[in-house]
Amino acid sequence: LKKSIFITGAASGIGRATAILFANKGWNVGLFDINEEGLESVAKEIGHNACMYQKLDVIKIDEWQSAKKNFSDFTGGTCDLFFNNAGIANFAGKFEDIPLEEMNKIIDVNFKGVVNGCLTMLDLLKNTDNSVLLNTCSIAGLVPAPGISVYGATKFAVRGLTESLRIEFDYHNVRVSEINPWFTDTPILDAKRASDDMESPWERDFVNERTKIYPVEQVANEVWNSYKRKKIHNPLGFEGKFSSFFMNLCPSLIRFLS
Repeated sequence: LKKSIFITGAASGIGRATAILFANKGWNVGLFDINEEGLESVAKEIGHNACMYQKLDVIKIDEWQSAKKNFSDFTGGTCDLFFNNAGIANFAGKFEDIPLEEMNKIIDVNFKGVVNGCLTMLDLLKNTDNSVLLNTCSIAGLVPAPGISVYGATKFAVRGLTESLRIEFDYHNVRVSEINPWFTDTPILDAKRASDDMESPWERDFVNERTKIYPVEQVANEVWNSYKRKKIHNPLGFEGKFSSFFMNLCPSLIRFLS
């Protein structure tokens, strides 16, 4: 029986790259995103015999239920890996300059959407031996993220959820982990670059692109590696591991550099 993966945010970025990687490894792939045109493009590249796709707004629980049912029909009632990946960061800049409506959108998608996914998909994960729930967190969920403070706060929330569910879901033989990408070449990165109000040296370095930017394909490989290993937090690359290590060892230094 072929293994299966359910991917949110599959129309672009990390989700798209992950879908292509797992399809190439022979998995059945479920593609879910609010962007139907993007989903069709990914499905065409993968091949319709290896995937199914459906529009999904992660803040709408009824759409989650429909997506789960159709994915279950596609896989025969199993889900080996649930990649809870969808996220947005539409605005960057000073906290007080970001419209409250946009802040609430970020919170809804990046945290409430993740909660909806964990709750909805648990039944399928429980019905699958050695299943994994993998949340997309961020290095911004491990260290301060000036200029994207609300986005960073949602990722700290995802990290806390992951820690708690790691313990709770162990009773169901479901392993819960997260990936913590360093800066990655995705639409979220474009939102940060678009801000012209970056003041700290850390932020200016970022906007001027002196900080290393990882390709989405490398993050997709990290998704594969995270599925295979037992670690709960999986920071990507030297920069991510370095920042995470020193945030635990000497948080005041990281705050100063930020």
